Amino acid sequence: METRPSRARPPPTVAWQFAGRAAAVIAGLTLLLIVDVRGVAFYVAWALIVLALLSEAAATVVYWRRARQAPQR
Repeated sequence: METRPSRARPPPTVAWQFAGRAAAVIAGLTLLLIVDVRGVAFYVAWALIVLALLSEAAATVVYWRRARQAPQR
């Protein structure tokens, strides 16, 4: 019995948008942990985290809208 080689897909790559958001959240959390939580560093850290979360929410809404508008097969 001969088996055909499977058509394995290459491993998926991480989207640059996701990597950017993840880096922003990690940088923000690191700033909150390391830096004395006062002054400009505090606001920069939270701004990074909030912007990453808002951009993720916007990307999710766009994905949902495009998925609804896609023609059904």
